Amino acid sequence: MLTVADLIAIELLKLRAVAGAAGTHRQITWAHAVDLPDPWRWISPGDLVMTTGLGLPPTPDQQAAWLERLVQGNASALVVAPRSDAPPLTPALLEAADRLLFPVLLASFELEFVKLSHYVIESVLQAQRERFNASERLFQTYAEALRKAPDMAGRLTILANTLDLNLALEDAVGGALIVETRPQDSAALQQAERIPLGGRSRVNLLLARNNRRSADDSILIRSLVGLLGVELERLMIQRDQQREEGAALLRSLLDSETEFSLARPILERRGLAGSLVCLAIRPATQGPWSADEIHHAPPLHPAAPLLLDDNGLLVAISRNDSAVFEALRQGLGSGTVIGVSGPIAAATGFRESVRQARLALTQAIDLESAQLRYGEAETGLIMAPKSLAEARALVGRYLGPLIEHDRTQGAALLRTLMTFLENDGNWKATAFDLEIHRQTLVYRLKLVEQLTGIKPTTTQGIARFWIALQAGKNTELF
Repeated sequence: MLTVADLIAIELLKLRAVAGAAGTHRQITWAHAVDLPDPWRWISPGDLVMTTGLGLPPTPDQQAAWLERLVQGNASALVVAPRSDAPPLTPALLEAADRLLFPVLLASFELEFVKLSHYVIESVLQAQRERFNASERLFQTYAEALRKAPDMAGRLTILANTLDLNLALEDAVGGALIVETRPQDSAALQQAERIPLGGRSRVNLLLARNNRRSADDSILIRSLVGLLGVELERLMIQRDQQREEGAALLRSLLDSETEFSLARPILERRGLAGSLVCLAIRPATQGPWSADEIHHAPPLHPAAPLLLDDNGLLVAISRNDSAVFEALRQGLGSGTVIGVSGPIAAATGFRESVRQARLALTQAIDLESAQLRYGEAETGLIMAPKSLAEARALVGRYLGPLIEHDRTQGAALLRTLMTFLENDGNWKATAFDLEIHRQTLVYRLKLVEQLTGIKPTTTQGIARFWIALQAGKNTELF
């Protein structure tokens, strides 16, 4: 784009700056010839105002005020090719131009304004051509990247190599790199230009040039920022859809409309493979991300948990990964509390895992802990419960899965456990009393362990189960 300094440098025009030389970096977007006394009414920002001086007021104070009005119209400069009958430029006008850093150029009356306009218009058209060519090259490169690279990192690498730039995307909230085209050292990151991409993404573009700026550099960068902004918004829409689909699947599992084993392939396609847990989350009131938008937090992108808003609490299926739990807490803000279930197992069922997560959340809130896994905080183990509420909590914690299993499957796990403990862990006596084979007893006690996560043949397990059984008997809960 043509600047006032570029115009002065054209020897053929013989322009001379008589005031406001400090403002010759201003860019010229058009040229406008006007001899009216109020030129600011007829110009646009960036216009080069050309006059023969006939519209200038005659007195110094009037000329200074006239120039100030012109500057307020955001003109780029004033070119005066004075006629013999025009008022001369006064020192007051020139001083005002210096004070406002507004270039005033003097030309001979013989200069035809049409020639001056030709240079300005040709410069504007050339800038438009450069902008179009740069944008076309960028979009062609991006179209090629879409065909060759399935992910954002691959596409950004192709763009960086073609444009000879070092590019990276940075989480504007956490400051961590999300996508980079090559390893970035700390010194390079400090020198990189940070450009907010805007929109909902909360991402900065980190840009470092390998070579000097080119003529179309700023045009390319503006186009690149716009292109990446559109790409990130597209990805956010995709994550919104995945959040809705995940919430529907979670609701189906909670309502027992879908078996967890049937949902496994869907979860694996979303990156939720291996050991999975349920989470019960009480979000903070204020955090970098709201509960409705937490799935957009960059640390969760690789394998975002399934999330369901359940009366102000978030229920989730997540990888059993402390880094994921920490990302949720950091994203939702200080004050967020998370309860973590034991690993989801086919034997216990999904609803049991949700119960465990909710119980862990309740205990975490009581203990003023930010996060608690099921079974980490044990209450009522050393002494008998002091109230009916404590007894119910104890029975629900240790015997609830067995009671629910017996009710739905018509089994006798609670009676088996009770008989085993009454016989002081004697396998033969227990099998005799229950009139079952010893191997059947082994199977049942193994199932007790799977359902509760507690081994009934250890001292710790015996103590927990015995106190829970006594609490249930004493309060006639079963």
